[in-house]
Amino acid sequence: MRTLEERLASLEARMDSMSDLRGDMNGRFELVDRQFTDLRSDMNGRFELVDRQFTDLRSDMNRRFELVDRQFTDLRSDMHHRCGQLDARIEVLSQNADRHFTWLVGIQVAVMLAVVGALVGAYYR
Repeated sequence: MRTLEERLASLEARMDSMSDLRGDMNGRFELVDRQFTDLRSDMNGRFELVDRQFTDLRSDMNRRFELVDRQFTDLRSDMHHRCGQLDARIEVLSQNADRHFTWLVGIQVAVMLAVVGALVGAYYR
């Protein structure tokens, strides 16, 4: 059987190896903490980049929508102007058609009076 001193020396050796293990474990945990800190920093940088890209995309889309809105406004204004011109042309055509209709009816009445007059003249001769 071993003596008390040998047992004590064995326990001290184990304790020393445990201390070394504890120091090694602490070092590794510190390394992992640093790596997580670096990873967190890298991820924050990348998220900021993505946020900037979305902000740029949003502003570009807003600019394009404003351009489309302006084009629709211009188109609507142009259409109102052209509709006004079309209304004026239709009014002129309507007046011409009315005048031609009046002339046509007048000519028909005159021809009818001439025919009736010729018939009445032929009857009394």
